[in-house]
Amino acid sequence: AAAGAGLDLEGPAAVLFASGGRSPRVAAASTAGAAAVATATRDGSVDPRGEAAAPSPGGGGGGDEVALPDVLEDIVGREYVKRDYTQKGSRLGQGTSIAHVSPGTLNEAVAVLKACVAADVVVVPQGANTSLTGASIARDDACDRPTVVVNLRRLNKIMPVGDDAHQVLCFSGAGIADLKELLAEKYGRDSHSVLGSSFLNPSVGAGVAFGSGGTQIRKGPSWTERALFCSVNEDGEVEITNTLGLHDGGDAVEFLDGKDTLRDADLDPACSGASSWPNYAEELRRFDDQVARFNGDTTGPDCCRSEGKVMILATIHDTYPIVKDRLVWVACRDYETAHDIKRSVALKSFDCMAKSCEYMNREVYNGVDSAGRLLMKAIEVAGLSKVEPLWNLKLALEASPLPFANVIGDKVLYAANNIVPCPLPPILQDFGRDYDHHLLMEFGEYSDGEIDRLQAALESLAASRPDGDVRFHICQDSERQQAINWRFVVAPAFRTYCVGKDLQGLSIDYALPKSYTEYPALPESKHPVTNRWVYGHFGCNVYHEDLTFTPEVEMGPAKLDVKYSVEGVGGRLPAEHGHGTEYVAPRELQERWQRIDPLNVMNPGVGGTSYNKHYGSVRKEAFSVS
Repeated sequence: AAAGAGLDLEGPAAVLFASGGRSPRVAAASTAGAAAVATATRDGSVDPRGEAAAPSPGGGGGGDEVALPDVLEDIVGREYVKRDYTQKGSRLGQGTSIAHVSPGTLNEAVAVLKACVAADVVVVPQGANTSLTGASIARDDACDRPTVVVNLRRLNKIMPVGDDAHQVLCFSGAGIADLKELLAEKYGRDSHSVLGSSFLNPSVGAGVAFGSGGTQIRKGPSWTERALFCSVNEDGEVEITNTLGLHDGGDAVEFLDGKDTLRDADLDPACSGASSWPNYAEELRRFDDQVARFNGDTTGPDCCRSEGKVMILATIHDTYPIVKDRLVWVACRDYETAHDIKRSVALKSFDCMAKSCEYMNREVYNGVDSAGRLLMKAIEVAGLSKVEPLWNLKLALEASPLPFANVIGDKVLYAANNIVPCPLPPILQDFGRDYDHHLLMEFGEYSDGEIDRLQAALESLAASRPDGDVRFHICQDSERQQAINWRFVVAPAFRTYCVGKDLQGLSIDYALPKSYTEYPALPESKHPVTNRWVYGHFGCNVYHEDLTFTPEVEMGPAKLDVKYSVEGVGGRLPAEHGHGTEYVAPRELQERWQRIDPLNVMNPGVGGTSYNKHYGSVRKEAFSVS
């Protein structure tokens, strides 16, 4: 970044996008409903510059030429299409799509995709736009074709299966916070995914597309073998893959659009596909040189970790019992002790494990205290359901052409931070001032006496250490959510911190071997680090690091050297945020993506792949993790 800019959260792998005005046109003979539009748009081939080309062999041709956004409006309604829409990513990038379209049914989503393929445009599937690596927005002139962003947020149907809701079918745009609330209130069940960004209500479909991990060490990453998704084959035809295992009469799209509830009888008992990662909790206790999970893993059907190379429509997930639980904040003086607590308490045995085990170091605590109080207050006052629109408003402001729009919001948040008192109880504030390492452990009564056994193990370990080396506090009802939010607001607080202090920021996520118990060494002699925020899903040995640098540090070389440091100890990155436009995916994953999207219609440029049709070139500026 230039010295005067004071902030580089994007770095050399990202592109600052300019608004584009290209508008492809498609041949449409009729607009009588979504299906008719989709069929009509396939009658002729299309020039992406907006000029009609010769009809394809067998095509009817003819008819008036209409702009693609007009066709999309006919499919979903005018209010659900935004033209020449500029959007900022949650952390990386900014781009303008010729249309930002929000289908409201599965049929509409399929029709939109068919119209886009016929018009020879790039398609970027989008959920809540909470991606941290630039994968969910348009890339403008980096691509050889204009872009349509298909926002799937209106596909938010949630259908628990049967009276006991032992499984749940979610449309792609359903929010994980909404899912968790519905299952808890109506069925007394817990959902499959709890993320650090849960207060932003990310979508279920995006979780599968990225393999999002989250906090729950008994559940594993967001993963399923039971899904409904669209892909584009080498002939430019939209194909629908259905592994849901439903008695749907051969048309899952029509079947699910017409359903509001699912009975056990709607599921085919012959379907043996798993709806969660098998034996994840057992794998965590094997303290070997393997990582627990990472984004380059190709296990499972093509929709899993697809990162937008297919368009996910619906997925089925296991649910879990809600049990009595206890949240304990543990503070310790050294990192070795933190790992001892993880192994001896959180991962005590196959049948006695914590529900979650989160970690943060002193610099994370101090950073949230200096830059995250207002966000904590917003969550407390507005509630989780209201934070998402407020966050989207902030992103819209940052994407606007107004002077200093990209930083003014965070400047205000940082300057006004101390107006709000620290929301944590005094004892936890003492922990933050006095200790370098902090664990948030959640114990659950999954078997009789399990909470007491875990608590006893913690007390025994603390008693075996010198006085004051380990302290813990059982969070009461009024303290519980504040403690959880403190951990979960770290990522947005980091940006506010960087902007407020005129520092450059680098954020990475990685998985370390389960046997590894140290921080990876950083190349600080070459690239001095002013702050090192380390936090993450400690039970899984999956971490997030937010690093700050002064403006004169060259971020490109610093990024690569940090990456090499992680890989040098056997780590894999990224672990759960996805490759996006920041990381070059392993060759096996790239080959998989090219197989399922041979024309490179869907989300081109992810994982270091080409932005061009038919993968005409390969980018080299992103992090290489191959």
